[in-house]
Amino acid sequence: MFKHLIAVLAIVLAGTAPALAKRVALVIGNGAYEHTIALPNPANDAEVMAGKLRGLGFDVVSGMDQSYTDMRRTVMEFAKKAYGADIALLFYAGHGMQIAGQNLLIPVDAKIEDETSIDFETISVDFIMRQMSKDVKVQMVFLDACRDNPLARTLARRMGPSRSGAVGTGLAEIKVQETGGEGSVIAFSTSPGDVALDGEGSNSPFTSALIRHIDTPNASIQTVMTRVTGDVYDATEKRQRPWVNASLIGEVFLNKQSDAGSQQVASLGDTAKTAPQAVQPAASSAATQSTIAWEREKLVWNTVKESDTVADYEAYLSAYPEGTFKNFARNAIKRLQEGTQVAARNSAANDATTAAGVASSATALPDPQKAVPGTAETEASIGWNRTARREVQTRLNLSGNNVGRPDGAFGPKTRAGITAWQTQNGLVPSGYFTAAQYVLLTSQTETQYAAYVAEVNRKRAAAAAAKKTRSSTTRTNTATTHNHQNTRQRQQNNNNGGNTAGAAFMGGVVGGIIGGAIGSRY
Repeated sequence: MFKHLIAVLAIVLAGTAPALAKRVALVIGNGAYEHTIALPNPANDAEVMAGKLRGLGFDVVSGMDQSYTDMRRTVMEFAKKAYGADIALLFYAGHGMQIAGQNLLIPVDAKIEDETSIDFETISVDFIMRQMSKDVKVQMVFLDACRDNPLARTLARRMGPSRSGAVGTGLAEIKVQETGGEGSVIAFSTSPGDVALDGEGSNSPFTSALIRHIDTPNASIQTVMTRVTGDVYDATEKRQRPWVNASLIGEVFLNKQSDAGSQQVASLGDTAKTAPQAVQPAASSAATQSTIAWEREKLVWNTVKESDTVADYEAYLSAYPEGTFKNFARNAIKRLQEGTQVAARNSAANDATTAAGVASSATALPDPQKAVPGTAETEASIGWNRTARREVQTRLNLSGNNVGRPDGAFGPKTRAGITAWQTQNGLVPSGYFTAAQYVLLTSQTETQYAAYVAEVNRKRAAAAAAKKTRSSTTRTNTATTHNHQNTRQRQQNNNNGGNTAGAAFMGGVVGGIIGGAIGSRY
C-alpha cells in the first residue's frame, strides 16, 4: 500500500506544474560576504522566494551566496531563458549600493577598494534589466538590497571629498523604460535613498511580506504590492516603507483562479478585454491545480484517520495548519489525550486475534509524513539559522550523502544530497525538508553526529593545549634570553670598569711625564 500511495502522489505532484504562459525568474540571495558585514537572511529569502515562484509556474534560475563569476554565469543562464517570456522577474536580496544614480549588486567576494572595483567587482541592475527587455511582455524587479553597506562608506572615503557625493545611501530610483511590452513593476524594500532592515527572523520584513502575498489567488500584482507595503510599514513600526514604481497597461495576476469565463492565468493586460475562448485552457489548468491540492490533502487525511494517533494528527496540522480537517484533527487529539477513545476499529476488542490483526494493519499503514512533500515553505518554517544549516549539512554527510564542506548555504550540491537522502528513505524527493523529515534525519545520525562533535571538541581542546604549550615555551625562552642578556651586560660592565681604572692609571702616568717635561723646560 505504501508504494501505491507514493506512486499516486508522484502522479499528483507531476500534475501540479500548470501549463502557464512563459514565466522566467532570476533569484539571487547574497549574505556570506567575505570583505564586509555578513547578512543572515538573504540566502533564506532567496530560497523561499524561489519556491514560491516555482509554485506559480516560473522557470527559476537561482543562486545563493554567489561570487562575481557565479553571478555573471547565473545572469547569463537567466538571459537565455528570458528571451520572449511573458513575464521576466528579478528578485535580489543582499548588499547593494548606488554610484552616481547607478544601482549595483554586490557579489560575496567583492572587495571595493577604489573606483576601479565598481566595474570589475559589481553587477549593475541596469545590466540585468537589459537581459529582461528582449521581447519580454512584463518585467518585474524586486530588490531587497537597501541594507546598511560599509563598502559604500569605504568607497566614499577613498574617492575624496570632490567625488564622494556620487556614493548614495540605499538604492537610487529606477526609471521605468518603455520596451514595447505591456509594462514593468519595480519594487524596493524601502524608499530610494533609505536603508532597509534585515530583520530579526529568518526572512527580512520586505521578503516576509512579499512571500505572504505574492501567490494570493485573484490578487493583481498592484494589489499584492499595496498589501506588502502596508505589512512592512506596520512590522517596522513605520520606519520602513517599500517603494513601488509600476507602469502596466492592465492588471497582472500571478495566481488567477476565477471562473472560466474571465480566467487569464498569465493575465497580461486588462482581463475585460480578453476573449473567454482564448483563456479557457488556462482556466482548466487553474481548476485542476485546486482539485489536485484538495485530493492530495484528502489522501493524507485518510491515512491519518486510519492510523488514529496523536502524532499523526499533529503531523497533519503541521502540514495543513488551515486545512479542511483541522478542527477534526484537534478534536481527535483531545479525545486521544483524554483517554476517551471509545470503540476500537473492531467491536470484538477483547478478541486477542482480532486486536493483533488491527495492530498489524495499523502498523502497515504508511507514515503520513512520507506523503507530504517538502517545499521551500515547509523548510523555511523550521526556522534554521546558518549554524543549524551547517549541522544539517554535516548530518547529510554522515548519512552517506556528500554535500561538501558544511557552510550553511544550501546550494545545488546540498539540494542534491537532500534529494538522495529522501529517495533512500522512501520520501518524495523534492530537495526540501519538512519538520518531520528533519527529525528523521536527526534520529538516524544521532550516534554518528555525537561522535563527530566529540571529535571536533577533542581537536579543539588539543589545539588549545598546543597553543598554550607554545605560549608557555615562548615565555620561557623569552625569560632565558633576558637572563642571558643581563649576564652579558654585567660582564660588559665589569670589563668596562677595569678598562676605566687602567685608563685612569695610564693617564696619570702620561700626565706626570708630560708635566715633568714641561717643568724642565720652563
